Amino acid sequence: MFEDIKNNIDFFIRSKTAFSRKNYEEKDENALNYNFLENLYTFDVLSAYFNPSPRNCASVLDIGCKNWSYVKGEYNFFKTFCSEFVLEGVEIDVHRLYKNFYSRYEYAKFYMKGLKNTNYIEGNLLDIERDYDFIIWFLPFVTQNPHIYWGLPKKFFMPEKLLQHAYSLLKKQGQLLIVNQGKDEADIQKQMLDKLNIKYEEKGIVKSEFLQYKNDRYAFLIEK
Repeated sequence: MFEDIKNNIDFFIRSKTAFSRKNYEEKDENALNYNFLENLYTFDVLSAYFNPSPRNCASVLDIGCKNWSYVKGEYNFFKTFCSEFVLEGVEIDVHRLYKNFYSRYEYAKFYMKGLKNTNYIEGNLLDIERDYDFIIWFLPFVTQNPHIYWGLPKKFFMPEKLLQHAYSLLKKQGQLLIVNQGKDEADIQKQMLDKLNIKYEEKGIVKSEFLQYKNDRYAFLIEK
C-alpha cells in the first residue's frame, strides 16, 4: 500500500512538472554501441515473427515504448516493405527522469531524430482510438509486482483490459506481436489470451545473434 501511495505521488509530480534537461544527446561510445546492437536485435525479431507483404502504406503502434531506444530497428524493418508508413509509440510515463535529469521524452527525441512520420505519444493506451496494421508490445506488465517496482500507480495495472483494447485497435488482417520476459509471464500471457478468446500462435523463445538477455523472452503472434 505504501509503495502505491508513493508511486501515485511521484507520478503526479512528474506529470505536472514535466521537468527535464533539454536536447539530450548520447555521446558515450559504449552506450552507442549497445544501442546499435539493440536496434539490430529489434530488426531481427520483427523479421523473424512478422510476415508482411509489400504495401504502399501502413500504420504501426509500439505499446509501452519507454524511451524508444530501439525505434530505428522498428523503422528500418517497416521501411523494407512499406513505401509510406506511420510509426507511433505510446508511453504513459514519459516524464520519468534518469540520473542525469533527462527524461524519457528527451531520450526518445534523440533516438527518433531524422525518422519521417514517427510520433512519440504521451498517454494511456486506452485513450488511443485509431486502428493499426501492426502493433508491437515488448514486455507488457502481466503481474502487479514489476508494475509497482517500475514506479507506476496500481490504478494503471489492468492487463486484460489493455490487451483487449490493443486487440481492438488491429485492422482486419492486422498483426500484433507480444514479447514476454520469462516463462512464468509468458504462461500468464497465454492464459489471458485464452480467457479473452484471442487466437494466437506461440512462437516460443525469442532468439537473436545480436543480443542475449538474462531471462529468456517468449513471443506470441496474433493475427486478426
